[in-house]
Amino acid sequence: MKTLIVAATTFEIQPYIDRIDQYPQTNYLISQVGMVQTAYHLGKHLAHNNYDLLINIGIGGCFNRALPIGAVVSVDRELFSELGAENDEQFIPIDELGFGTAYYQALQNPTTRELVHKLPSGLGITVNKVHGNANEIAKLLTQVPEALIESMEGAAVFLAAAETQTQTIQLRGISNYVEKRNRATWNIPLAIENSNAVLFQILSEIYQV
Repeated sequence: MKTLIVAATTFEIQPYIDRIDQYPQTNYLISQVGMVQTAYHLGKHLAHNNYDLLINIGIGGCFNRALPIGAVVSVDRELFSELGAENDEQFIPIDELGFGTAYYQALQNPTTRELVHKLPSGLGITVNKVHGNANEIAKLLTQVPEALIESMEGAAVFLAAAETQTQTIQLRGISNYVEKRNRATWNIPLAIENSNAVLFQILSEIYQV
């Protein structure tokens, strides 16, 4: 099985890069931050390379305070939450406008699902601007009450996976809660450490190393 690890930045997968020799059937792609960069670089890469599994890994802000900072979640659904139009106070998703879809599900067979079945799972939203304003957060949760975690790349990975029919896992380490911006409460190193630990567990199951 050939696996591609996709991350926005090098530091989010540095622990994996340090041990990459243990997993010779894997490769990695640094997509850069944001949905546009990710769609371009991942699409370009997949045009010339085939994989059995994509694993998108990174950090994210969590809406569910029952999950502790540093917990790792499996995102099984993704939404481009800003893709659509405003009609005064109403937001109209692009699906309702009739110009495509903003919603994607992870392509997972029973074997792939088994790799992440012990993790908390739910809907990820992919944004151009991470939320840090209480009014905007409340408005968002009115529109997407089931949102679990936000990132700037997840839905772009799911889109590319859907277009290439590739099995996909998304792992997000919770670095902070989605709230008024307060970096004093963030723990990015813990989120990276724990998400890479889960990645190693998954790779060990796949490759028996």
